Amino acid sequence: MDKSTFVQVATVIFTIVGLVHLYRAFYSLPVNLMGWVVPVEVSWVVAIVALFLAYSGYRHWR
Repeated sequence: MDKSTFVQVATVIFTIVGLVHLYRAFYSLPVNLMGWVVPVEVSWVVAIVALFLAYSGYRHWR
């Protein structure tokens, strides 16, 4: 896998992860990890970070 393909794949993955976390945050969907209820605020933070990484990857890709 060359560098360009890696950046494309990473950009798509970060975009999907960011959008899923935004969906969870907007609709306040519950998430349990081994008995721990994950706060919705965690999804907001993860969405912002993932979408920033996707944006950076997109800029680097183009």
